[in-house]
Order: sequence, then structure tokens, then C-alpha cells
Amino acid sequence: MAVNMSLEKDLQSIGLEEKEAKIYLAALELGSTNIQDLAEKADIKRSTVYEILKKLEPMGLITESIKGKRKTYIASGPEKLKKNIKEKEQLINHILPELKSLNNTGNIKPKITYYEGRDGLRQIYNLALETTTKKVDWVSPIRAVMDTVGEKFLEEYIEKRAKEKYWIPPPGIDIPNTMAIWDNKVAVISTRKEGFGFIIESTDYTRSMKVFYDLLWNISKSWGNMDFNNKNPQNSELTEKDDTYWK
Repeated sequence: MAVNMSLEKDLQSIGLEEKEAKIYLAALELGSTNIQDLAEKADIKRSTVYEILKKLEPMGLITESIKGKRKTYIASGPEKLKKNIKEKEQLINHILPELKSLNNTGNIKPKITYYEGRDGLRQIYNLALETTTKKVDWVSPIRAVMDTVGEKFLEEYIEKRAKEKYWIPPPGIDIPNTMAIWDNKVAVISTRKEGFGFIIESTDYTRSMKVFYDLLWNISKSWGNMDFNNKNPQNSELTEKDDTYWK
């Protein structure tokens, strides 16, 4: 006669393995019994029954006794299961504070994705087009952009941005790296010589960079009125016609 399948599932749900549940239920029904009868009742090989009993005895669910030369086994009452659960609950409550101190999942960590080579850098530009706001803030030296991703890619990219009605900032600043800010992301694209870029996904960091960007935007001047290293703006290839510096 097979043991109760529903009870097997219930015992598994409170921590017993499938064969442990089978043998414990078989022992409950048989009372004082031996290996042979347990194996037949639970429909499990004798060698396996021996191994399972070694696990059930430390749990206090099976007690072994010897009568003459025969070993017999008897299942502890179901109350023992409840006691075991209470003991486990007490243990969990005891170690819970220490476990919480080790747990870092409550802290939201920034995600940093690294990209290499021309294809990798192009991927960053394409990811910036996925923003739902249709707006990306760029600090974008046009010469460096063409150098890293190629003039043809840049032309197609600008056409795509215009077609999808993205806000398009005019070129201007002459610095080695490009920076883009959108959604909860900040991208930095290095020079062709270094050939790398990365995207930081962090709400707080993006908010900080957006504040800096807006501050620069609000204090920006036309290129002709900027003074970098006391250079004469008349000697620059860029003039006031290039509109504002930070865009």
C-alpha cells in the first residue's frame, strides 16, 4: 500500500526531501519496523533506505533500537515535526540580524557597462536613441565624434535623430571625450586612440551630471566670448557663428 501522496507533498513543503518524506510516513504507518518492511512500504531500495535513515535520525524523526541481533526503527510522533520547525524559526531569528548586515541587495548599486572599439562606441550612440523622452544632453566635440565612430556613421546618425525628432545640439566644444546624458544613464566616449567608452546606469549620478550640465548651459557664452588659455578667439577655426559653446 502506497503512502499518502498529499502528505508527502506537505512534508516536502516544510523541508523534507521526497524520499525522506516517503520513509517517515512509511515508518509512521508501520510502527516498530525493520529495513526490509520499510523498503517495501516506501517502494525504495534497501541501500537507499539505510542512507535516508541516517539523515532522519539526527532530525529526531526516526529512532533506532536493537532487539537481539535485529535493528528496528520507529518514527517519532508528528509533534516532533512542529518542534523542529520552531527550533529552525528560533535559529533564523537569531542569525537574521547578521544575515541582514551581509546583505547588499538593499543597496542599489550603479551598473557600469564597458564598450571597446568602433563598433562598441557606435553601440553607445545607438543606445542613446532608445530614450523615450527623445532628448539626450551631449557634450560633443564634433571632430572627436567623427574620429571615433566615422563620418558616414555620424551623418546617418544625425539623419536618424532628426527623423525621429530628437533634440539636436550643435557642435562646439573641443575636448577629447564625448559625454551623453539621458534617462538614468551617463555615457562617456573616449578618443579613437584610447578606443573605449562606458555607460553608467545610476539615477543619482545621472541627476548630478544633469545639474552640472544645466549649470554650464545656463552660464554658457558664444564661442567668440570664451577665453581658453588666453587664446585669441579670432584665431580659432570656430567663431561666434557656431552658436553657444555648451550644447
